[in-house]
Amino acid sequence: MPRVNRTLVFVLLLVSSCAFLLFQIYYYRNYVSKQTGLHLLNPAGHVTSSQVQWQTLKKFLALAQHFRLAVFLADTTVLTLLSQDALRQRDRMIREPHCSFLCTGRPITSFALQANQWKLNPGFLLAAEQKGFELLEVRGHDPRLASLDTLSGEEIPLHFLFRLHGYIIHVVLLYERSGNYLWHGALRLKANMDRSFAPFKLLDYGRHAGAYDRPELMLTVIDSLDIRVPRNISQFLLQQQRARYLECRYHDARSFLQLYPDDSSSAAVEFRRKAKALLNLAARTLGELDIPFWISSGTCLGITCF
Repeated sequence: MPRVNRTLVFVLLLVSSCAFLLFQIYYYRNYVSKQTGLHLLNPAGHVTSSQVQWQTLKKFLALAQHFRLAVFLADTTVLTLLSQDALRQRDRMIREPHCSFLCTGRPITSFALQANQWKLNPGFLLAAEQKGFELLEVRGHDPRLASLDTLSGEEIPLHFLFRLHGYIIHVVLLYERSGNYLWHGALRLKANMDRSFAPFKLLDYGRHAGAYDRPELMLTVIDSLDIRVPRNISQFLLQQQRARYLECRYHDARSFLQLYPDDSSSAAVEFRRKAKALLNLAARTLGELDIPFWISSGTCLGITCF
C-alpha cells in the first residue's frame, strides 16, 4: 500500500475546514442574521416603529456601501448606549431583542462622513430617491477659502438629511483643516428651505460649527447591520460635547494686519514656531489627562488669526 503524504493530507484538511467556515459565515451574515432583524412585530402581528426605523437604516446603509461612502455612526444616543456597561446592554436587549441599540425611539439617527470621500455622484442621490428617500442638502461657505477675496463665495455641502417614513438620517460632512483636524459647519437653513422637513431642534449636530480629532474607526455589527463606529466611543462623545468651533474673523484680521504688518524677521518666525510648539504640547498633555482648559487672555483670542 503506497505511503500517505501526511503534509498533503494536513493541507487538504486545513483548506476544507477554512472553506466550510467561510461558507458558514457567509450563510449567517446573508440569511440568518438578516432574517433576525425582520421579525419586529408586536404580539398582535403588526409592524412596529422599530421595524420601520430598522428597515430605513438598512436601506440607507446598503446605499452607502454600494457607492463606497464610509459613513460612521455619530449619533450620541446610540453611541452612549454602546458605551454603557455589559449589564445595562443585556437589560436593554431583553426589552428590545431585535433592535437593541439603533431603535432608540428618536426620529433621527446621525452619521458622519469625511468629506474627501464624498464625491457628488448623482447616481447616489438618484438611487436614494428611487428607494423612497427625500433629501434636504444644506450648503455653506468654505472657510478654507475665506481668506481669499476672489473665492469667498465658494459653497460646499455641509449636511445631508434623508427622510423616509417619517425618520431622518442626518449625515454630517467632516472637512480636513490645515491644523490636521476635522471640521463641520453649522446648519443654517436658507429662506426657501422647508423648515418642517425635520425636527431640527433634535439634531445632534448643526447648532454651531465643530472641530474633532480624526477618529479611528472600526467596522462592527449592530442590530444585524454592518456599521462603522469610533473605536474610542467615550473619547468621541467627550469631544462632541466640547466641539464648538469659532472661526477666524478674517475681515477684521486683514484690517489689523494692514495697520500692523506682520513681522517676518527670522527672530519673529522662530518665536512663533516655539510658541505654537509650546501651545500644542500643553493642549496635548492636558487632553491626555482629561483636564478641561480654555484660553483666558492673549492674542490667541484676538483678530490676528492668519
